[in-house]
Amino acid sequence: MPPSRKPEGDPSPLTFFATELRRRREQFGWSQGQLGRQITYSIGLISMVETAQRTPSLDFVERCDQALKAEGALSRIWPLLAYSVFPPRFRPWVDVERNAETLRSWHPLLVPGLLQTSGYARAVLEADPGVTDERVEELLTARLERQKLLTGETLLWSVIDEGVLHRDVGAPGVMREQLAALLATSERRQVSVQVVPARAGVVTGMEGAFVIAGVEGSLDSVFVESATVGHVTDDPRDVAMICKRYEAIRSAALPARASADLIAKVMTQWQQT
Repeated sequence: MPPSRKPEGDPSPLTFFATELRRRREQFGWSQGQLGRQITYSIGLISMVETAQRTPSLDFVERCDQALKAEGALSRIWPLLAYSVFPPRFRPWVDVERNAETLRSWHPLLVPGLLQTSGYARAVLEADPGVTDERVEELLTARLERQKLLTGETLLWSVIDEGVLHRDVGAPGVMREQLAALLATSERRQVSVQVVPARAGVVTGMEGAFVIAGVEGSLDSVFVESATVGHVTDDPRDVAMICKRYEAIRSAALPARASADLIAKVMTQWQQT
């Protein structure tokens, strides 16, 4: 049986969750194996979660909540776990994004994180040199948590380059699933997906992705991606420049309906691969 030691280190959301899960399990009089059988997760994973070595998935947390009759106490901690996984320099943007009423994004190389499927996101994260399996799982969990904002009232206007549809990320099956998800998501009232066709040639912004977050009554904020994590700014001059770029890019994009038709056409090509 894996060691059942207590989590070490400075207090953190993950340490707090680990301690709370262990406390509630022991109150029930269950071993890790007994809890594992109830939630159909391995003893090894439960041990890593209880020693703050692995950030659990939402499914794991919800099953523990139900099995231990915690009445949602564990699930209420989980958003803090997802937040703590992000690199410190990205966390300010997560706060901005969560409170935004509108998000206008441009991505010339990849499907934006808010629209990525689990398989696509995993392939992107695994491409980072030296990344561990544990870190991939943590970041994947956090990325999928961010996507919940699209079930609310936030409006997302996403513009992507056609090359994104043709770039092999993961495998043909992963790409088919991702493009199908793009089509399905674009049918939502609060989401718009437009594609800049290859025939448009060079457009401004080809060197990097960015997102503009808007809140009524407040200054817009911008996240500009870089080779590391990117940076957040609400400097009026920077925001104005990025907004001009976004409008120029969007003017070169196909309308939403024509974009959907193009996505569907490329998806059939992946089916033939």
